Amino acid sequence: MASKQSSSGSGGSGQQMFVRQSPVPQSKYADLLAVIEELGKDIKPTYAGSRSATERLKRGILHARALVRECLIETERSARS
Repeated sequence: MASKQSSSGSGGSGQQMFVRQSPVPQSKYADLLAVIEELGKDIKPTYAGSRSATERLKRGILHARALVRECLIETERSARS
């Protein structure tokens, strides 16, 4: 599972990073689901005009896109086996 930890850099901007606590690695798909869940939390603040939420949303979307590509590659690889 991932847990939130506030980063203490850049003047306490309130940014959060995720750290895995379980020794068992998660699948790409589980990572993607977690990223999508976090994206949902930034939707309302983005509509309300929060610049930091907008930036987190942009970064989250880029991260999700990369994970989708990796999931597709993983799926194609397993389909060939």
